[in-house]
Amino acid sequence: MDNDPFDEDAFNIWLSSDPRCRSVFDAMWRRTMGSQMDAALGSYERRGASRRTWLASGMAVLLVVACGYTAMPLVELHLASPQDYAVADGTVRKVILADGTQLALGGGAEVRVRYTRHERVVELAHGTIFATVAHDEERPFRVEAGNARIVDLGTSFEVSSKPASVRVMVASGIVEFGNDGWLSKPINMTASQAAILDRRGLNRIADVDPNDVARWRGEWVEYKGAPLQQVIADLQSLSPVPIELKDESLMTRPVSGRMRLTDPVGQLQNLSIIHAFQVRRTDDALVISKD
Repeated sequence: MDNDPFDEDAFNIWLSSDPRCRSVFDAMWRRTMGSQMDAALGSYERRGASRRTWLASGMAVLLVVACGYTAMPLVELHLASPQDYAVADGTVRKVILADGTQLALGGGAEVRVRYTRHERVVELAHGTIFATVAHDEERPFRVEAGNARIVDLGTSFEVSSKPASVRVMVASGIVEFGNDGWLSKPINMTASQAAILDRRGLNRIADVDPNDVARWRGEWVEYKGAPLQQVIADLQSLSPVPIELKDESLMTRPVSGRMRLTDPVGQLQNLSIIHAFQVRRTDDALVISKD
């Protein structure tokens, strides 16, 4: 029940250390969970969940009960039949969910959607989505991406999940963005605001024009003398890794022409020829520099 992660191996060693441990734990489980909860978790286990998942679910429910909340929504979420959606890299897919919420998927995004009577959850494995959320006071809407949790408070927003970071940009309304942990302190973001969660923690980044959020939904954008910095910002969302512009003198280079935002790497290669810069791929970034 403390803040340490659940150690299944240690738990099993404890159970086998003394014959009385199993009976004591079973008695505690029955008193805490009750027959209906035990049956629900048992049904979940029979549907193919591993023993590890079952135990972790049980411990999660215990924590919820210990904190004074009802545990049924958590179990109901685990039992809900998920809906999976994906999009091929380089293309955009638009999905309308059962409640009318609209999702645009890009950057090879893969999502799993689970709706219950109490909440709406979208798990973003990787890629980028733009959500226009249908308001429902009775069922919060949240996006889980890596270690990040984004809760909608009535809005439209973009979530971009990369191997080492999760970025959120708000087009309208308010979202709550934070680390998916018990002791994390989320931040509230309003229209035009953006933030990123990476190895340095959760931090606000430069504001954006709401009209520029998720411009990739149209795949193609025409530029007339736009600064290179703006074009790179548009390409960031669907880039497989963050794009770092190392040389400030390149930021104001004018860019004109029609560009396919769903092909960020290809577009950067084209721009490097026109503007004579180098694009170098590292383990966690695309680095742009003069040499």
